[in-house]
Amino acid sequence: MSTHVATNIRLPEEVLRTLKYKAIEDKKSVNQLIREAIEMFLTANIQPVKHIKDPFENIIGIAKSGIKDGSTKHDRYLYGKRK
Repeated sequence: MSTHVATNIRLPEEVLRTLKYKAIEDKKSVNQLIREAIEMFLTANIQPVKHIKDPFENIIGIAKSGIKDGSTKHDRYLYGKRK
């Protein structure tokens, strides 16, 4: 269960009055309506990142060496140096 943190917001009187009536209609608290509205706003505005495929990615996996520790001992394999 997520932890809720209290915060204060200022609303025009008419907006708050309308919000209270809506809460009564929906049998929810004003707090719940505000949380739901914020969650809907945030999820509706999240745009998926479009990944443009870079032609350089085509080289991934074209060579196999059988070396399993190349990421940690690459200097040894490339230059003959010991780390």
